[in-house]
Amino acid sequence: MSGSSNSLAPGTVLDGKYEIIGLLGVGGMGEAYKARHVHLDAFRCVKVMKAVLMSDDSYRQRFLREAQLATQIHHPNVAVMHDFSILGDGSSYMVTEFIDGTTVRQWEAENGRFPLALATEVAMQVLAGLDHIHRRGLLHRDVSADNVMLAFDADDHLLVKIIDLGVAKDINSKAEITSDVYMGNPKYMSPEQLGEIPEDEVLDGRTDLYSLGIVLYEMLTGVPPFQSRTPQGYIVKHLTQVPPSFDEANPELDFPLGLEPVVLRALEKDRARRYPSARVFAEALVPFVSHMPTTFSRTEGTLVRSGANPPEVAWAAALAADTYAAFREYRAKFPAHHADEADRVIEERLAFDTASAMNTEAAWSDYLERWGSDRHAAAATERLNAAKIREETAYSVALMAKNAAAWAAFLEEFPDGPLSAHAEDHLRETHAFDDARKKDRAALEEFLHNWPDGILAKDAKQRLTVLDAGDDARMWDAAKRQGTSEALHAYLKARPDGVWVADARRALARLAIADGDFNAAFETGTVNAWDDWFEAYPDSPRHDDARRHRQEAVEFDMACKLDTKVLWRAFLKAWPQGRHRLDAEVRSKE
Repeated sequence: MSGSSNSLAPGTVLDGKYEIIGLLGVGGMGEAYKARHVHLDAFRCVKVMKAVLMSDDSYRQRFLREAQLATQIHHPNVAVMHDFSILGDGSSYMVTEFIDGTTVRQWEAENGRFPLALATEVAMQVLAGLDHIHRRGLLHRDVSADNVMLAFDADDHLLVKIIDLGVAKDINSKAEITSDVYMGNPKYMSPEQLGEIPEDEVLDGRTDLYSLGIVLYEMLTGVPPFQSRTPQGYIVKHLTQVPPSFDEANPELDFPLGLEPVVLRALEKDRARRYPSARVFAEALVPFVSHMPTTFSRTEGTLVRSGANPPEVAWAAALAADTYAAFREYRAKFPAHHADEADRVIEERLAFDTASAMNTEAAWSDYLERWGSDRHAAAATERLNAAKIREETAYSVALMAKNAAAWAAFLEEFPDGPLSAHAEDHLRETHAFDDARKKDRAALEEFLHNWPDGILAKDAKQRLTVLDAGDDARMWDAAKRQGTSEALHAYLKARPDGVWVADARRALARLAIADGDFNAAFETGTVNAWDDWFEAYPDSPRHDDARRHRQEAVEFDMACKLDTKVLWRAFLKAWPQGRHRLDAEVRSKE
């Protein structure tokens, strides 16, 4: 063949062994064809690369190395690469297994968003394939809704295939395949794949997990997290915008608790905050995988092919959708099929949706009492625990607020909760306290008589203390007269907004300085040190202590001058706990 960009006509035999059947699609790197291996009589997918890509020698060498690695990938969830070649005229091609199926993009275009069970099944199989690819030193770099295919294995069970390893990259290679273009679909590319990566770091498997996160988000909500008409628009959004919540993307959907953060973690801008590997991502998805004992088959949901039994197909689709509306619709269309089971499922789903709408501990407890062994029991138990935590948190917040508005809000939110009786008591107490503090001392004493151990009892006692102390001026005068830090602190606590708050704080500061100088004079222990302290603080409330310490210093000086054992024993008897006791004990024994 030549390096022309013209499509290969049906019947053309490529490289003497691949007969072209027809064109499958056209991409940025070349064209894909359905072909038949003329010697093996087996269908293949042949991707003919654009000749211009091979004109660069460094690309050619990387293509050969990475294609060799790709042929070593053998996993049920990855399309097998059978062959590759560079022809004499400079053109090249890759040969992979032909998959008779549909892409995620095609399925969604025909059927709408994926049911939760199907979406998680697809994601789990893709993660299994990516884990295999990453562990063998490759990155896919183009995971997208176009490169994930849904097919069936020999037992007619759903088999998901990752296709198009054409832009795969050696994880140990620091060079890109081309230096002037991005490889992959900008709609699904990670920030680091778009260049948001330190110069000394390289791409790793987390770039593929980001791309799969985009695919999974789109499967679940029916819309992509980022939308743009241009590649540049996608690049800007991947680099700067936070994905919208599921509720913002599709307010009509109701997903299991905890699913959204699992998906959004894969879409973190900082790859260090994403899942470290495909296996860890898969472990996070496990709680949301379908309850069905086997994977989807040809007769389940819209994966069905021609010739299937319509009632069974519809029943499988209703189970996959798992909504009250889906089961009601099935019951109306097929009244003679799965009648008892459908009635039971409708009743259970209605009970679950009712509990979801109320979302209280009582509602979930009622649901579990009736449906504790049903398929939604695990989810209901999780929501029951979440409701308990939510109620307990709200109760704690109201306890800290200690006002009627907070308790009224709590009771409005949890009117029948296990803590509602306590909340009603606290509401009555707060009303009683509000009334009492507006009146007089007798009202506060009556409140304390009625609520001696209430949450506001301490507040009432403090209020009584304020009343006992009189107005602000009398309290300040009393604190000044006492002149102690205890008195000043008591004033500040009782009158935090008082007129003399600043004076009280300055007085405390002066006391702190005086205390420091007092301690310094004590450590010095001389008569001169104490005389200096008296001169600096003539009004200090600690004068009595200072006089006692000065007198000890006077008697110590006298004992030092005479220095007799009799005098030292007399000193120790007079000052058994004094500042100079240790020195006196030593001298008395000399």
